[in-house]
Order: sequence, then C-alpha cells, then structure tokens
Amino acid sequence: MSVHWRHWHPRGGSLQRLLLVWLLGPLWTLVALITAAHVVQQVRHGAAAQDEALRTALAHWPEVSPGASDESLLGPAPAAWFRESRVDGERLAGSAALPRVPPTEAAQGQGSVHFYLAQVGDQLVRVAVTLHQPEATGDGQGADEPVVRQVARPLSERVPSVSRLLGGSAGLRTVYLLALAMTAVVVVLARTASGWLRHADVSLTQPGAGSPGHGYEGPSELAPAVQHFGELQQSQNRWIEEQRRFLADATHQLRTPMAVLRTQLQSAISGDMLVADALHQMLHTVDRASGLANQLLSLSKVEQLKRMGELPSVDLNAIAREAVMELAPLIAAKRLDFALEGPELSAPGDAALLGELMRNLLANAIHHTPAHGRLGVLLRNCTGRREVLVWDEGPGIDDAVRQRLFQPFSAGKGGVGLGLSICRQIAESMGAEVTLFNRLDGGQVIGVDAVVAWN
Repeated sequence: MSVHWRHWHPRGGSLQRLLLVWLLGPLWTLVALITAAHVVQQVRHGAAAQDEALRTALAHWPEVSPGASDESLLGPAPAAWFRESRVDGERLAGSAALPRVPPTEAAQGQGSVHFYLAQVGDQLVRVAVTLHQPEATGDGQGADEPVVRQVARPLSERVPSVSRLLGGSAGLRTVYLLALAMTAVVVVLARTASGWLRHADVSLTQPGAGSPGHGYEGPSELAPAVQHFGELQQSQNRWIEEQRRFLADATHQLRTPMAVLRTQLQSAISGDMLVADALHQMLHTVDRASGLANQLLSLSKVEQLKRMGELPSVDLNAIAREAVMELAPLIAAKRLDFALEGPELSAPGDAALLGELMRNLLANAIHHTPAHGRLGVLLRNCTGRREVLVWDEGPGIDDAVRQRLFQPFSAGKGGVGLGLSICRQIAESMGAEVTLFNRLDGGQVIGVDAVVAWN
C-alpha cells in the first residue's frame, strides 16, 4: 500500500510532544550514529593497538628462569599474562593460569604470530602465540628444542570506556554539547508554542474576543484564527440569544390563541353565545394557531438549510406560478388584476422554502391591495443580479416601520408577525436579501415593491 507523505497529517495529541519528538528524535538519532561510528573506530584502533602490544611483548621476551611466575616477570597485578611451554604443552615459565595452546590454535611456523581467544579465570583474553627457537649455547652443543611462547591481555581493553571516548575526542564532546544546546532550544520553543496556544485559548474566553483590539498578544500567525473563532463565538452567542427570545415569543404567541379558544369554548358551553358563532370564531382561532405553527416549522427548516452546503439551482418561474395558483382564490375574491412577467430565471435555493417565501410576499400584497386593484410578480436579470419583484397598489410603508416589519412577532393589524421575518431568513439562508420599497409617482406613494435579489 503506497503512502502519500505530502498528504500526511498528525492525528492529534500534544503539540509540545509532537515538536519534541519530531525535532529531537532525528537530532539524537544523528548523535547516536556519530557515537556508534566513533566507538567502532575506537574499537578498531584499540584492537590494532592491543595486537601490536602483544607482538611487541613477544619480540621483547623477558629473561626468566625456569618456573618463574608472572609476578617475577611483571611485578604484582600484571596487566598481561606470559607463558613459555614446550611443544607438548609442559609449562617452563610464566603464568599457570594461562592455559596451554589448544591444538587448533598452535603456531604454524617459527617466528610467525598467531592470535586467538582464551579464558583466564573469569576474564576473556586475547592471546598471541609464537614458536621460538632458542639460540645455541656457548659450549658448542646444538640448539635446544623450540618452545611455545604466549602473551595474553584482557579483551576488554579493546573496548574504549566512556572516559576514553570523551577524553580522547574533542569532536565528540563538541557534538554532545551542540546536541544538548539544540535540545534546550527546542524545549524552550515547544514550551513557548504551547504557551501561545494557551494564551490564545484564554483570549477566546475574554469578553470581546474576535474584535481587532481585544488584547491578543500572541504570534501574528495565530491572530486570524483567534479573531475568526472569536467572531464565530460571538455569532453563536447572538444566535442562541435570538433563539431564546424567539422561543419565548413563540410560546407566548401560541399560548394566546389557546387561551382564546378555551374562552370561546366555555362561552359556547355556558350558552353566553350562539354555538354557530362560537364555532365560527373557534375556526378562525384554530386557523390562526395553525398558521403560526406552520410558520414556526418553516423557521426550523430554514435552520436546516443554513447548515447545508452548496444549494441546487431551482426554477423561479415555476415557483412563482405555483404560488400564484395556490393564492388564486384570494386574488379572485378581491377581483384583482394580476400579471406574471419576466424571462426564464433560476437561482440557488430550496424549492419548498422559496415557495413559502413567494406565498408570504404575495399574501401580503393581496392583503394590502384594495379591491379591483392591480398587483403582479416580475422576474428580471440585471447584469448578474437576479431579482424577483412582487408589486402591489397598497398604501405604502412608513420608513419607521419598514425595518421593524422584518422582526419576529412585530406584525401589523391582523397578523402573527412571522411572515416577513421568515421571508428574510429564507432569503439569507440562500444567499439572497429581501427589501421593501415604496413605489412613487410624482412624489406620491402608489404601491409597495418587495424585492428578493441574488447578487
């Protein structure tokens, strides 16, 4: 399985630990490799030096008498073992602790030196052995028979100690000092980075987090993230507060028709009003409560739409025609002159919620247009700005009331106050905006234009 390292990312954990592992790990791995190479070099040098010392010891064999021990050769606590034996292994002089030469390690020729490993007591030693021919004596007799000479030193001498490694190599000491200094720098940097993150976290909990001058003093690379998260936090807090107020208002608005319905029902039971009149009023109250409930459901759908990604493209002409057909009885009841105009047009959005928006705007236009008046829907595409305009011949809107009409539960006479608020929220969730304008002619208001525009 191939691994794409360019797309690899850590899966989590501590940032400080990540910096320490990924920065100090390679550093000390390199130090370990340098140390290992130096140790190998020192071992090879020590091995060559020890073998040369053993050769020298064999070349400068001390004058000994038969049966002499190491103490007589080298003094107390010898650093090496000497042994002189006959070819058959009988010891003539030197250490009895040094074993005779095994048959497999015997010297092959006079004057040649052979090396092998042996055990002396509890130590492993390096042994050099040679076959020596004693010189002829002065009485003219023939030379003595050859003797086997052995010299041994501890094998541990070939491995350098820590003091020898550090004391004999200025370069290795320099490497260790530089590695320790770099380790200290990396630890300080890792702690500083962790401190910056903790400071950023504290900054987000302070009032005013996200504003340009709220007191953040961390690195500039983190400042945009802190500001962005602070803005998200403020936006979330505003949304929560708006939802809290909305739920409180919705609860109050739903409680009111229920209380009215209960009063109407009690009046009918007690005989204070005719049953037919009571039922008619109760039907109106139920319709009002149902309309409020439907509008609350539409708001919940808007919140779902806001969490969606890219929206599909929908046919605005088809949505407008469906809304007009649904409200056609209201248009006919007031004998209004209606017109649907404009080219084929589409925009990103949700068909069901766009239909709700169109019905709300048309219902308001029908409600405010006098009988036998005119209204209509105009679709237009103005240099990339797609608009749906619902116009009527109503009395117009006061400037002080226009913005308040988009607030929840701020209805005019006869409404529940959610229609225009839902329209604005639906439009914003689809990247559009809703605005209301008084249409003027000669300085006089002749109607209202409700414009839904996609930039």
